[in-house]
Amino acid sequence: LAPGESENVTIDFTIDPKAGVEYFLNLKAILKENWSLLEAGTELAAEQFQLPVFIPAEKMNLASLPALTTNETEQSVVISGENFAITFDKAAGVISSFKRGETEMIQSGPVPNFWRAPIDNDFGNNLHVRSRVWREAGKTRQVASVNVSKSNRWQESGKNRKITTTATPQNNVEVTFDFNLVNESGEPIAKYNTIYTVFGSGDVIVENHFKMTKNELPEIVRMGMNLIMPRQFNQMSWLGRGPHESYADRKTSAFVGLYKGSVADQYWAYLRPQENGNKTDVRWVAITDQAGNGLFFAGMPLLEVSAHHNLPEDFESMERTDGRQIEGAVVVNRHINDVKPRDLTSVNIDYKQMGVGGNNSWGALPLDKYRLRDKKYEYSFLIKPVTK
Repeated sequence: LAPGESENVTIDFTIDPKAGVEYFLNLKAILKENWSLLEAGTELAAEQFQLPVFIPAEKMNLASLPALTTNETEQSVVISGENFAITFDKAAGVISSFKRGETEMIQSGPVPNFWRAPIDNDFGNNLHVRSRVWREAGKTRQVASVNVSKSNRWQESGKNRKITTTATPQNNVEVTFDFNLVNESGEPIAKYNTIYTVFGSGDVIVENHFKMTKNELPEIVRMGMNLIMPRQFNQMSWLGRGPHESYADRKTSAFVGLYKGSVADQYWAYLRPQENGNKTDVRWVAITDQAGNGLFFAGMPLLEVSAHHNLPEDFESMERTDGRQIEGAVVVNRHINDVKPRDLTSVNIDYKQMGVGGNNSWGALPLDKYRLRDKKYEYSFLIKPVTK
């Protein structure tokens, strides 16, 4: 077609849809011949369309799952099944161990996470100061209560339920943690509730509920959880947008697909260290070792995820404003070579994080639809051990 012309094109295709499978149409505009400095085959434009074709997957019959053994003490709850064991630390309100056989897959976590290493645009609009109350809110959480029960909530489908079953209480156990989130002065600012439902299959459904309790709190930067795995789990595969990083307001160039690579490859070395490597619209992600053993996380329905061989604060430069060093402050993580890989794999499993903005870099905020300004949030995901 010449410039300004248009034409209708019919694409002749048929689909025999399989249960639980999504279908997309990818279109690309590619040069047929050499043109100026561009060679034939150069991609000039592309777009992806999700097709309205979907058959739900068959529901799992949880009644057929193996039974679980639960051992509770004042300090911990250990739930064991066939070839796996999960330990909950009651004082910290976290999974402290997740073993498949003798292999330990969790070093620490998961813990609530409401923060990201400030990006250049964040400094421009003063986010690192305005929303700083959320920086340590997950780490300073206070456990208000712990409850262990045999659950039958998953027998019926309801809001946010993805499984309809006739499960018996013996093959699923519920561990509930209620937290108070506090500010730097120790004042309560929000309630946070996490419900872990462990099934005899080794699947764990994690449900998070967040509600602000203090008035006039700033917007949240991120709504998610962070966990640490041993360094040997250094491979990442995911079904979602990729292969490059994407954010709520920067994702149309990243098509939904099946991608894989090393965790190290997910790090994007910005000149000044900052948030990087996020993936959006993720259906599932697996963090594994070279042999394919590890943990699988599935969204209910979608997640944002990232993984690095660094802690989130390794990309953070809180002592600077507007991209400039504060006089007298100790410079930390100022350049690329300040970021050193650690002997761990840090995984973020998020509902959302705010967009990166960029209408300008000296005060503009991301558009409202890409900000986390609600007072309440709920999201769920599934964890399970996997092999190749």
